[in-house]
Amino acid sequence: MGSAPSRSLISGSERAKGYEWTGKISYYHYVSYAKDLDELIAHINKNKISKVFLYTTPLYEKLPWIFYYLGFFHTYVVFCTETRRGKFWWSLEKNGEALILQMSRNFEDVRDKNLGKERIRDYPRYWKPQMNTVDTSSVSYRELYDYMIDETDQLNIRYNCQLQ
Repeated sequence: MGSAPSRSLISGSERAKGYEWTGKISYYHYVSYAKDLDELIAHINKNKISKVFLYTTPLYEKLPWIFYYLGFFHTYVVFCTETRRGKFWWSLEKNGEALILQMSRNFEDVRDKNLGKERIRDYPRYWKPQMNTVDTSSVSYRELYDYMIDETDQLNIRYNCQLQ
């Protein structure tokens, strides 16, 4: 099993408190040797995405099933890259503060967790993310990054839904 997860914020200071949009990418990894930015950049520049999944979870943790079935849900992408070191799993999503990029050797880490914590807890059970779509891909990680950052300017677009 890997070491304890770690989090760093690409460009800038510590993660903002509350839901203040930072316009940054928060990188969270579950792989001990992927701690530095050079390793992340190497993945972005060299690897192709082989498989893509689209998942949803309830947007609100209190009574999640009610909000989910009323159409209030959070959507995020999970994808796989294959390297000479093996498979890596990633998730990409947006919350009220930043774009969140997670990396792990274990699919369940990025599917079931956000920043190292289970996505939705409904005591006494855990709400499992719901898979909506799965597809194969030949897009490079660099093409995805360029599309998200340069073409659609996601760092300057705030999260579109919040419940208070």
